[in-house]
Amino acid sequence: MRKLPILLGGLLSLAVPCASAFDGAVDPAFGENGQVVIERPQQTPGNSSQPTGDLAVLADGRFLWAAPLDDGSVWVGRGWRNGTPDTTFGTDGKGRITLPSCGLKRNVRLISDGANGAYLWSDGCLRHVLGDGSTEADFGGGGMPPGGFLVADLAQDSAGRFVLGGREGQLGTVYRFDSKGTADTTFGNAGRVIVSLPANSWNEVNALLVRPDGRILLAGSRSNTHGPNLVIAQLLVNGSADTTWNDDGFVDMEPPATYNGTVAHGLALDTDGSLVVSGFGSNGSTSCCILLTRFDSSGQIDPEFGLRLYRLSGQPSIYPFFEQRDAPVLLPNHRILIGATSFPFVAPFTHRTQFTLLRTFSNGSLDPTFGHDGWNSYTIADPVNLGQSGDYNQMHALGYDGADSSMLIFGRTFFEDNSTGKDYVSLVRARFDLIFDSAFD
Repeated sequence: MRKLPILLGGLLSLAVPCASAFDGAVDPAFGENGQVVIERPQQTPGNSSQPTGDLAVLADGRFLWAAPLDDGSVWVGRGWRNGTPDTTFGTDGKGRITLPSCGLKRNVRLISDGANGAYLWSDGCLRHVLGDGSTEADFGGGGMPPGGFLVADLAQDSAGRFVLGGREGQLGTVYRFDSKGTADTTFGNAGRVIVSLPANSWNEVNALLVRPDGRILLAGSRSNTHGPNLVIAQLLVNGSADTTWNDDGFVDMEPPATYNGTVAHGLALDTDGSLVVSGFGSNGSTSCCILLTRFDSSGQIDPEFGLRLYRLSGQPSIYPFFEQRDAPVLLPNHRILIGATSFPFVAPFTHRTQFTLLRTFSNGSLDPTFGHDGWNSYTIADPVNLGQSGDYNQMHALGYDGADSSMLIFGRTFFEDNSTGKDYVSLVRARFDLIFDSAFD
């Protein structure tokens, strides 16, 4: 396995923002003042850890979301572009359904079915929710993976098969199902592949995507003496390592100097076959920086792009903690948008956590036309005005609406007040321009 050189594209300290309208501001036409919040029924206070949900934007601008509930059941909702519930989905008049539990409360992953419905994984079940909110009765066979599997991502390949990536204990694992949701026995061992690095164990799988030819990409990290190494794997259609990609099918990247760890949390495939990877870098005991890098189609780091680590002025801490997902979104004008949860703590951002978006050009340099010199943060206002002592916003997914030039941010919000335990499914829509700039193509 080839150890890749680290080209540090720049640790960037960004200016404290000024109060003015900008590209990347909240869309006031969405929901109430740019946000939608739905109180989540639960039995525990709102400041405990919760598994993550997911989001998919449909071709007509409607969106589907899914969130786990405390008893293992799953909420699935559909809304219109302006944030109002789509009452044609389900029968409760609120545009949502509740899927019964099929195991423990765990992460939920959702992808569009192309017909206003969704395929969804929750704990031990792969299910198909149809466009009217009903479920396909003969879809999914159950029986795999086991209940201890922690899902990272769900994808569908060009043959209609479903690919599920995550980990079992400390083992990176991939499952594949056929188009009806039953185990694909042509993949690995009865539909299951344990992914092992040539010389190391794989501790964490955070993201998965499938190339048009069926090859599978996984990203995450492995333990090292100083901290985690960023790890990526490419598998052939049958589940074996693709030895034509970076010599042996793996990238095992040491952190750059002065950093003790790098972790991949998101993947996006560009039109030229290159791979954009987002995540976090840690410096000492603090996960300080949003990470972005690009690998060419052969698995080599792009020397012009390098490894970018962005530190945000006024937001010193950016944590890849339990309730965090981020993914790079490749925009039509060749810009890259990254999402993360940030911990600002200092003025003018005195919220506990925030949804944060960064936008770069295709070469990784920050796009100063977006937000405050390339970034902007978003919070959820207390919907019941109880004066709760702190808001926590955990980002779970991003959804790009191309027809509207906007980005939906989906996650969970709770307020630090054990007397109420309020906990919310939360969405924000950010608007931006897509001005073509050939200088960065």
